[in-house]
Amino acid sequence: MEVTVAIPTHKNDGKTIFFTLQALSKQTFSDFSLLIAYKPSENDHTLDVVEKFTKELDIKVLIQSEGYLDEAMNSIYSASKGDILITTDDDSVPSLNWVEAHVNAHEKHYDSGVLGPFSGLVRPSSFLRSIYGDIFEIPLESDMRTFNNYFSKTGLLVRNHSLPRENYKVKTFNPIGVNMSVKREVYSDFRLLPMTIRGINYEPYLCLHAYEKGLPCALINDNLSVEHFDRDSMSRPKTLNGVIERFAEASLSIYYLAKKGYTLDLRRLKMDLFFKSIPWRLRNNPLTKAQLQGIMTGIKNIPLCFEGE
Repeated sequence: MEVTVAIPTHKNDGKTIFFTLQALSKQTFSDFSLLIAYKPSENDHTLDVVEKFTKELDIKVLIQSEGYLDEAMNSIYSASKGDILITTDDDSVPSLNWVEAHVNAHEKHYDSGVLGPFSGLVRPSSFLRSIYGDIFEIPLESDMRTFNNYFSKTGLLVRNHSLPRENYKVKTFNPIGVNMSVKREVYSDFRLLPMTIRGINYEPYLCLHAYEKGLPCALINDNLSVEHFDRDSMSRPKTLNGVIERFAEASLSIYYLAKKGYTLDLRRLKMDLFFKSIPWRLRNNPLTKAQLQGIMTGIKNIPLCFEGE
């Protein structure tokens, strides 16, 4: 099995990616190539660190001249040759059997196009919350109801409030790119639309593509382990402005689904957002207000979907 590992990086300055590469150089499964999608920044020393590992790792650097994470991932999808493509971040440290665990997982779960780690049990929500989901969060397609989250007819990715998740494997539309692997059949003809604000939350669109191919994404309990540095990053912003942008990204699924030709219920979306925002508005919490502002910002940046409404 041919394996590719990929890391998008920007403004790391070599500070944490050193530990990522160090862990990759010590893997129990060493027969893999490494792609690094590198977007240069002023006075950055990331490539100096990468150079130190060229004798230990089969590294190819893809220079990214513009764009965000979606452009970085598109360059990775184009350049990868692996039967499976494993992705992580420039601020993570994979366990020493990480690559081997992903390879074994794909051999075991041949019917899944995307795999990520199962993080534990999540109990169903209250009866009232489930009823609300039945009214305002109807799945885009009926069999999405078997996923732990799904795209609703409003265009938003929502949690499944009625599905018990007690098994070691559960279907999902929302794994995490820091610890995720994809079969060639899924990523080879997939490209992200250039629509992002911050360049995150691309994973659900990859999983939708996998779902359309009959190879849905699954979370599994197969020791797919990485450690993540706690720092300000695109996916885990520490500033309120970063939180606004992160939650605005989540709303862009409406645009994506519309561009894909799915029929969305925008009237239901407006009612859904109205009711969901009530408790958020009542909390005197800057973080909660930033999250709500982000969602509303994302909605306002999708004029295509609201034409004629």
